[in-house]
Amino acid sequence: MKKLKLRPFLIIFFTLMVIQFLIVFLDVQLTKSKSDLTAVTNPVIAIFSLPISAIHRGLPFYVNESLYVRAVYWMVNLFLQSAVIYLGVLSLKRVRRKIKKLA
Repeated sequence: MKKLKLRPFLIIFFTLMVIQFLIVFLDVQLTKSKSDLTAVTNPVIAIFSLPISAIHRGLPFYVNESLYVRAVYWMVNLFLQSAVIYLGVLSLKRVRRKIKKLA
């Protein structure tokens, strides 16, 4: 079994963190200004809320908890998303190598 590397996982984790933070921040600002662009950001946030939103619809961003608890939910969600993406990338690389060997 091949060892998993931490650096690519952390790159994915922090990239997702920045993207999600910016989109949620943009959504909050658009909601304050009563813009119609929230029709675009709300579905994107719903996608970013997976897989933890399966537990509760308000998780991880719009739950009525303290900021600390929201941050914990968000980090757990980011960890799960990053793990899925990282393992998906590893699987694709492995399949590509096997295809190359066969060709």
